[in-house]
Amino acid sequence: MIRILFVAIALSLFTERSYAQEQFTLNQGGTNQKEYFTEVSYESVRGKLIVKATIKGKEYRFILDTGAPNMITKVLFDELKPKVLRKVPVGDGNGKVDSLTIVSLNEITLGNVVFNDIPTLVAKDPLILDCHKVDGFIGSNMLRNSTISFLSKEHKIILTDQPEKLKLKKKQSSDLFLTPSQSSPFFKTKVRGKNSGVVQLLFDTGMEGLYSLALKHYTVFEKENIFSLVAKSKGSNTIGIHGMENDAVQYRLRIPELDINGAILKNVSVQSTASDNSRMGSDLLQYGSVTLDYKNKKFYFEPFEAVVDLYAGSFPVSIIPKDNKAFIGIIWDEKLKDKINVNDQVLAIDEVDYSHLALCDLIVKTKIFEGKTEATLTVQNASGVVSKVTINKQ
Repeated sequence: MIRILFVAIALSLFTERSYAQEQFTLNQGGTNQKEYFTEVSYESVRGKLIVKATIKGKEYRFILDTGAPNMITKVLFDELKPKVLRKVPVGDGNGKVDSLTIVSLNEITLGNVVFNDIPTLVAKDPLILDCHKVDGFIGSNMLRNSTISFLSKEHKIILTDQPEKLKLKKKQSSDLFLTPSQSSPFFKTKVRGKNSGVVQLLFDTGMEGLYSLALKHYTVFEKENIFSLVAKSKGSNTIGIHGMENDAVQYRLRIPELDINGAILKNVSVQSTASDNSRMGSDLLQYGSVTLDYKNKKFYFEPFEAVVDLYAGSFPVSIIPKDNKAFIGIIWDEKLKDKINVNDQVLAIDEVDYSHLALCDLIVKTKIFEGKTEATLTVQNASGVVSKVTINKQ
């Protein structure tokens, strides 16, 4: 999932339930190379890691998304004309399901490692990929027999089948759990409030942000006094690969303490998600180096600091794009509900005109409230009445 200017985008794709019924796995193909060790630079755009890979001698741009399987755009599908394997239902990070075609990608080179015959989805709606000017995703089904280190300070990844060369610290490791159909990587973390517990998270580099909590996990931990409830409301504020999420009850929460392999993150802000999985996003790379040893099923987190306090406020509204306009998606503060309504159009924020929008600008440019502690919204309700309301970070 990717936190953008107005709205979160859930890029991750989940195929487990549908494939389990059909006895089909994306965990096919791979590389015949041995003793490989390659470094690949990446560009970070709104929390997404964009790498270059080569197919048939031509260079392409891909989002490296550990929470998804391989995917290509329809344009690249038409260009490559790969072998079609089948069409199956696929769920996105919001829990929405649609059918996508799976092809076999004959050859793709990342760094100096050549992968062959990798099952790859074909995107039906290319909006997110087009906005980022990428040709698809590189996912965990392709990486599943390798070890990959994310080094955010150097903006590079290391891909190898020799994890001993990375000099990893065993005391900062935990078990890695891979799903049977696409090798999505899960690890367990400790969460502490008045009480404590353990939650299993998907490490999802396709999700901008730090932590999203599946509603099914919230209902369990709600009784344990682990999470502090910051706000509750109803609406939508995420876009997935299959479109906007449905309106639902949403929660903003705070975890007093999150323990990742002994590293402590305090006062972690969390928002609920309709996804089946709770997720740790690419923002974790701001606080340390992450290594996924798919081969030996180990998750490593080596923090830059042993303890980090992440306390931060948030604005009491979420804003969503629709039809090249901006609208109120969720109102988190009950006191605002007599001043603005869900689905009011946002005409301006401070002195910036938002009456007409280029959606791609919202996806790749700076967050709307970045650096602000106060903002004045000019809104128009369904009756055409225009009003102004000033909101503050809480």
